[in-house]
Amino acid sequence: MPSDTHISCWAIQSVDFPSVGSLSERLQFLLRYAILAPSSHNTEPWRFRVQDSRIDVLIDFSRWLKVADDDQRELHISVGCALENLLVAAEHFGLRHDIVLLPKADDPSLAVTVTFSEQIQSATHRPPVLFDMIPVRHTNHQRYEDRAIPDEVLQQLQGICVEDGIKLHLTADPEIKRQVDDLVVQGDAIEFADPAFREELAYWIGQGVFGTGWLMSKIGKLAVSYIDMGKSQATKDSDILMSSPILGLLSSEQDDRQSQLRVGQVYQRLSLLAASHGIWCQPMSQIVQVPELKAEVAALNPESGFIPQHPFRMGYAQAEKHHTPRRPVDEVLV
Repeated sequence: MPSDTHISCWAIQSVDFPSVGSLSERLQFLLRYAILAPSSHNTEPWRFRVQDSRIDVLIDFSRWLKVADDDQRELHISVGCALENLLVAAEHFGLRHDIVLLPKADDPSLAVTVTFSEQIQSATHRPPVLFDMIPVRHTNHQRYEDRAIPDEVLQQLQGICVEDGIKLHLTADPEIKRQVDDLVVQGDAIEFADPAFREELAYWIGQGVFGTGWLMSKIGKLAVSYIDMGKSQATKDSDILMSSPILGLLSSEQDDRQSQLRVGQVYQRLSLLAASHGIWCQPMSQIVQVPELKAEVAALNPESGFIPQHPFRMGYAQAEKHHTPRRPVDEVLV
């Protein structure tokens, strides 16, 4: 169960950066930002290894959602989010980085190697405000305000996607919203009708990954395990989706692990920039977790030939009262 240590991870202070320490000490400090990334079911499927001037970003397969994410798409997107936080923090503290995705074909657990050296200027697609938003950003599950996002803000958000082979599509089209809403309702019904899906979700709820106390986590685990909550969840998800002024989709030209890692990077960068405008995001994973629905999402995608990877909603709302817990660095450092 999460402890105070798992919540206090969010109270990071940049003034504590060991600027006169060794490079290894500075790199370990950067990990305090990497761990604040979002992940599917808040499973935090990452580990890190610091070696001299390099950080290896590792996939923790023990935290893979084998039912909800049987193709490991969300697993790699989650690790990509942590990677982006790491790079944003590195640039803020004046460190240059060279990354290699999936450097060893015979080691699927080694997602990325990042080699660091001194530098003084950030990448243009990582404005300084992103760093400030790392401990602020969170996934917001509330209804969003009936308030349009200005075109100039949408243009800024659109421009955050610079990776080759990755496309970001943002839409306020009410007909698209209606069609996606239908898919969300179907997705919830299909997934919650599967006892294996409910058992897996119940396990993680019981671990307290969503920040609930011990008793509420156990009650939630029992409820999900023994009650088909598909209808009630679909009603809730439909309501919050239709309240959202913008729906987004990140898609890729190739359906491979490198693309999924890059999708995670773009999504995290987008979420951080959005947070600087008081705009929050929430993934809608169920519509790409069910294969037949993913095909329908692809048909709605204006980027012909691109594979849907990460649908989400965006909008203004009050910030959530509490952050979800995170494993401290010493728990994820190899």
